This record gives sequence, structure tokens and C-alpha cells, in this order.
Amino acid sequence: MTLPAVVDRTIIPYIRILAVIFAASFLAGTVAPVPLQKEATEAFKFIADEFQRHSGGALFFYILTHDLVASILFLFTGLFFGILPILAIGANGFLLGVLYRQVAEGIGYWKAAWKVLPHGVFEIPALLIAASYGLWLGVMVVRRMRGKESTPLRSHIGHASRQYLAVVFPLLIVAAAVETALIIF
Repeated sequence: MTLPAVVDRTIIPYIRILAVIFAASFLAGTVAPVPLQKEATEAFKFIADEFQRHSGGALFFYILTHDLVASILFLFTGLFFGILPILAIGANGFLLGVLYRQVAEGIGYWKAAWKVLPHGVFEIPALLIAASYGLWLGVMVVRRMRGKESTPLRSHIGHASRQYLAVVFPLLIVAAAVETALIIF
């Protein structure tokens, strides 16, 4: 299944932009100075501690809820000119880059990639799609303000919401199941 078959063509340019931002911030995270790495690690430990408090089905629902809230925020904060989804994707890429480097220093780069990869097969695309719709909504807000868009904003919000439910939500369910299984086993 190709990307255009999964999402509508409207957001493909936005997915590409955010994927580049994610990749660049991931690389920045892998070469971040030690003080920044320590701060990022502390932030991650706080989140990881929350995950450790749950098990089985509770862990699945905790992960799913966490990802749903994040992705919905990515989507709807885009209404504020699309700035927040860009920053959120950059921050997520950076944090993942920092964590990847730290894991890789302990077990090697290839093993670290295999540990991180299953988490990102469904979750990262889902977050990129949600953020892309958020960025698209931000662009629609700006276009309306400039008089270049006549379609009511609620129509765009409805379209983004339907796509979220059809594409992002199922991906996040699968991502939460995979992540739960990886944590448990």
C-alpha cells in the first residue's frame, strides 16, 4: 500500500515537510551535546516511569491514551497557524534521536535500530499524519485570513477529523498493541 492510498493527496506535501523536520531533528538528537542529552533523558525517564506503573491491558490503554492525546493536540493546535505541530514533530524527533544514541552506545547502532524500529512503524507515521493535518489546517487558517480560501474552516476541520478517525486512530491502536507487547515481552 502506497502513501497516497492511505492518506488523501491534500496532505502529502505536509507529510514530506514534517518527515524532513523529524529526520533532521532525529539526527540533531544523535549529535546533541551531553548537557542537552541529559535533559532529554530526564524528560524521557519521567514518561517511562509512568509506563512502568502499568501492566497488560492497563498499559495498552495508557499508551493508547497518551498517543491519542498527543495526536489530537498535533491536529487541532495546527489551527494556530500550524506552528505547534511543527515544533512537536521536531521535539519528538530530537528526543528519539537522543534516546537512540544512548541505547546505541550501550548495545550498538544496529541493535538499537532494531529495538526502536517496531515502536516507530505505526506510531511515527500516525503522528506525522496527524501533525500534517494540523499543519494543513494552519495553512487553511492563514489562507482564509488572506482571502485566498473561501471554504468554511469547519469544513476543513471536519475533513481532518474524519481522516484522523479513518487513518490515524487505527494506526495508534496497532502501535499501542505493538508497544505493549514489546514492553511486556
